[in-house]
Amino acid sequence: MSEDVQNKGSQIVPGGVPTPEPGPVPESAPKKQPPRYWIRLSVFLVPLILSELMFWRAGRLWEIIIFPIAWVGFFYFQMKRGGWNVFRP
Repeated sequence: MSEDVQNKGSQIVPGGVPTPEPGPVPESAPKKQPPRYWIRLSVFLVPLILSELMFWRAGRLWEIIIFPIAWVGFFYFQMKRGGWNVFRP
């Protein structure tokens, strides 16, 4: 006890190892959000599917064949031009 109190006025100095004060309770580690491929994939697939249905209902066989080729080609060149990073998060 004599080590706990020193004669420096009325200041009390602990003699042992101080225990750390509890800080804020850390919340669970933030979860990594999964890559949102479905958004980018839906931008590609939804218009393609809708246009194919439109061409099918109108009875345009030639457009049913040509449009997906043009659609995939368009996105292929856009991805190539943009550095192929379309699906990176």
